[in-house]
Amino acid sequence: MNHGNSGLAHGTSGSPQLTIENQEMAEKAKENEANVKKTYPGGRTYKEYVDLARDPSHANKVLPQGRKERMIGLDLEKQGILHKIIRDPQKDKGAEFIDTVTGIKWDVKSFVSHPKGATSARSGAFRLSRAIAKVEKEFANGHNVILDTRRLTKSDREALINAINDKGYSDRIIWYHKKGE
Repeated sequence: MNHGNSGLAHGTSGSPQLTIENQEMAEKAKENEANVKKTYPGGRTYKEYVDLARDPSHANKVLPQGRKERMIGLDLEKQGILHKIIRDPQKDKGAEFIDTVTGIKWDVKSFVSHPKGATSARSGAFRLSRAIAKVEKEFANGHNVILDTRRLTKSDREALINAINDKGYSDRIIWYHKKGE
């Protein structure tokens, strides 16, 4: 079918095709980088900022979990708890970040007491033994762990803290709590 000058691509079913010229893409990239510089004072380029959220285990896609991990990493960096971080490029058994000063790899583990209203461990509610097993798996991979406890109840958070301390793991953990906790 010949669409002539209709704005439709040859071989389509009649739907107009969206095209973005290289110049438009370059302008959009500059705009995005300018927005990041306005809202994020960390001294990174837009590409570096985006790369912190990429997940090598998922074809380097930027997913919501990666954005959350980036936010946690950058917040810990801003607080001076971590030095400048980069994303760990290792695909299998990689961590989230590498501290560029110490070389330590950090993996973020987030726990939720009652995801989607779940109240039993079988349906996804927090289980201390499962949390400890995840931490120990990261240790076995040579990573330290950032524990995001913002969505744990006070009692679940305290149980996790006590278990980590009892096992002598606290020197390989960074706690990421709600402010004031």
